[in-house]
Amino acid sequence: MTEIDILHRRRELVLLSAELQRATIARRLGRIEVNPARVALGYAAKAVSRPMLLKAGSAAVAFAVRAYRRRSARKRDAASRNNATKTNP
Repeated sequence: MTEIDILHRRRELVLLSAELQRATIARRLGRIEVNPARVALGYAAKAVSRPMLLKAGSAAVAFAVRAYRRRSARKRDAASRNNATKTNP
């Protein structure tokens, strides 16, 4: 393999690496944007900048907090039920 071939191969690998990094970043940003709590908080942040929509923004935040608390409570309940069945067969 000549030095030119090696340089071409390295260039291809660098381009492939850059593509993979872009794809990873795009995927992570997509997950962040899809998160319902983050969407609600985003709407709330926009609403705070407009006094007319302050009430709607606070309602969106309250909704997101309630949903998060319910989900956390379900996880705790499920974990405690699993631990109870493991200790008391």
